[in-house]
Amino acid sequence: MKPVLVAAMALMALGAGSPARPASALGASSTIDSRVRLDWEVGAGHAGRPVIQGYVYNDYGRPAADVHLLVETLDASGAVIARNIGFVRGVVPLYDRSYFEVPLKVSGASYRVSVTSLDWKGGGGGM
Repeated sequence: MKPVLVAAMALMALGAGSPARPASALGASSTIDSRVRLDWEVGAGHAGRPVIQGYVYNDYGRPAADVHLLVETLDASGAVIARNIGFVRGVVPLYDRSYFEVPLKVSGASYRVSVTSLDWKGGGGGM
């Protein structure tokens, strides 16, 4: 079941070939913990500069805090041409999601977004 989920997430991240924005890269290595997943897209930030915007989903029974993101901008050959560090503000509640935006230094042919670290906080109430 897990390989099917990863494949489905990768296809959704590719945006079904939408020519309006660069292709997005998302793979199994996009997070350090399988209980956390990403859903993101390329958007326009302040002054028209590109941003990666989306949600971090917490599929675990404990809140996630101090979630750090790495956004890698890739050229057409897949080489990394820029790296940007981002953070999820606040806590990602248990079985919920939190929004994030990471401003980009440069546009690229595609992007790779990863959760590089997080802190699981204690308890989540009586379930």
